[in-house]
Amino acid sequence: MTFKSKKWFYKENGNKGGRPKQDSKTYIKIPEITLVILTPSQYNTLVEKYGHELFSRALKILDKWFMSGSPSAMKYVGKNNYAHFRTDGWVINEARILKNKQSDS
Repeated sequence: MTFKSKKWFYKENGNKGGRPKQDSKTYIKIPEITLVILTPSQYNTLVEKYGHELFSRALKILDKWFMSGSPSAMKYVGKNNYAHFRTDGWVINEARILKNKQSDS
């Protein structure tokens, strides 16, 4: 019986495998947004993906939800919020609905 040797690569942060977390502790300050937390690379990725207008509208929607103080929203305050901006997520869908309503008016 033979075993294949596995190679473990250690990253700069000392952990096995995975992507290096280069800017995971560096957060961007977004004007008019107080509770949404994103890294600079995440912010730039989302602006490229959705466009500045739609993404800024989605940021305001998420920030307003956080500020509502509901228990479900408070679970995510103080944490990285990149996952809220999925293409099929409620934040982006709500921003698209508002954009369509304003363009219809």
